[in-house]
Amino acid sequence: MDIQEIQEISSRITLFLDNPRSVKLQVKQINLAQKQLRVIKKEINVVIRSINQNASQSHPDSIISVGLDIFGKRKWAGTLRSETRKQIEREKIDTRQPYLEIKDSIDRLILEGDRLKLIAEEYILKS
Repeated sequence: MDIQEIQEISSRITLFLDNPRSVKLQVKQINLAQKQLRVIKKEINVVIRSINQNASQSHPDSIISVGLDIFGKRKWAGTLRSETRKQIEREKIDTRQPYLEIKDSIDRLILEGDRLKLIAEEYILKS
């Protein structure tokens, strides 16, 4: 998944209403670009799932909190575990954010392709 690859694909999502044959070819090109973007989006979803899974497998029980439990300081141990869980959640959100932004961009590009295809269909019907 490369930002330049997404930009290159997005440059192919264009439409020029010159003649019906050319417009049909451009629609095929838009369809192909959308398929490629959907594949990239699936790859991003796998990465995000991996981030979520790694974060959920992190163990918030540290040696210190277990030691505090053993010595009767349960309140401190609970506070420590809670802070650890919050820190893990913040890290997960920070790690996922760039991928979520790319996913949003891909969604916008796919939507733009759909909009252009509708315009092309209308043009072809009127021709």
